[in-house]
Amino acid sequence: MVEWMSRVKSRDVVAAVLILIPFFFLFDIPSYNTVNPEWGGVPFFWWYQLVWLVICGVLFFTAANLLGRKS
Repeated sequence: MVEWMSRVKSRDVVAAVLILIPFFFLFDIPSYNTVNPEWGGVPFFWWYQLVWLVICGVLFFTAANLLGRKS
């Protein structure tokens, strides 16, 4: 086994996955590049991204807490 692989902790892997999740959803622009459905007069494209801002904040906060722990 490669030496660096023995030093990687499972929480580091979980934090990396949490950080990568938004990239899969936000870089697939054709999947959400639509006007309908509207919500409060706001096109889907805009509120989808707004919802992901909140989700990204939660995911990044969780990843930072995982990486900040000393063990």
